[in-house]
Amino acid sequence: MKSNHFSQSDAAAELARVLLGALALLIGSAAIGIAVNHFSPRGIPVFPVGQELAAVQASTVSIPLPPGLKPVELADAKKAFDDAAALFLDARPSDEYAEAHVPGAVNLPPSRFEERFPDLADRVEKAPVIIVYCSGAECSDSIEVAERLEETGNYTIQVLEAGWRAWAEAGYPTTTGAEP
Repeated sequence: MKSNHFSQSDAAAELARVLLGALALLIGSAAIGIAVNHFSPRGIPVFPVGQELAAVQASTVSIPLPPGLKPVELADAKKAFDDAAALFLDARPSDEYAEAHVPGAVNLPPSRFEERFPDLADRVEKAPVIIVYCSGAECSDSIEVAERLEETGNYTIQVLEAGWRAWAEAGYPTTTGAEP
């Protein structure tokens, strides 16, 4: 008479064999899928590089501008700088401003707006365009300063969302010190 029942060790060995087979099937399928994706002309990039990576990084940390505030692209801000067609306001803390800033930019952090704005009011009113910047896309100080400027008058205000970091990384002119 033949016995139809397995010992516990036989059952464990059978379970291990089935699980290993399933794992091998899963790994093999994933490898084939990655290879097909890689060589396909319509493949999806698994790890973004270059401009794609910069776009992903910027999109994950960028603070959206409130309605009414206009963004300015880095190249357009540089053109306004070259043409002396804008007043640049640096919304970063004073110590960061002193380390380096856009030449001619005036330091106006949100925490000192009430104190410093009266001395700047004439320059702000005469400026054809005001470009406000802070550290980068993850910083909201430039937005806060721009909103407060909107409350004080009818100015053409633009926010350089890419901020100081992008300006410096682009190799655009910089200066140091506590004065513009």
